Amino acid sequence: GANRDRRGRRAGKSAAMNIFKLPLLNWLVANGIAVYFLFRQGLLDWTFSGWMGILGILVALESVSWVATSLYYFYKHKTSPNPTVKATHLVTNGPYRFSRNPMYLAFTSMSLALAFFSHSSYFLVAGLVFWLITDLYTIPQEERFLSASFKNEWEDYSKQTRRWL
Repeated sequence: GANRDRRGRRAGKSAAMNIFKLPLLNWLVANGIAVYFLFRQGLLDWTFSGWMGILGILVALESVSWVATSLYYFYKHKTSPNPTVKATHLVTNGPYRFSRNPMYLAFTSMSLALAFFSHSSYFLVAGLVFWLITDLYTIPQEERFLSASFKNEWEDYSKQTRRWL
């Protein structure tokens, strides 16, 4: 009885932690909560003018560019960008020359763009929450897999390329 209860709790905890393996979902939830709170307070207002609008547009374009280019390199190397699917190739070129996680960097900076558009720090908090989950949980799991799967290639790559920027 007691062992089964412990296993059940571990399985439940493990299932709850598995959500952190889905960065896009984590980003959507964190920013969705920001939208919810702004909406509830009647403060959900988007502005695309002035210097905040220009910065928002530039950061959004940067974010979309990082994602599109990253997806292109995944496609080019015939490996999946889905973090729950085992990688068949270690992508180290394109945007991966500058950052080991350009897509996560793009998601984080897209929260910054949303903060510029909405004039709200809620999206900065959402970006920080996403960054913390990703940096403390998602990326270390991925790095353990990549280290085991691509041993020497991963070691060289991780020494020459930063995790974020």
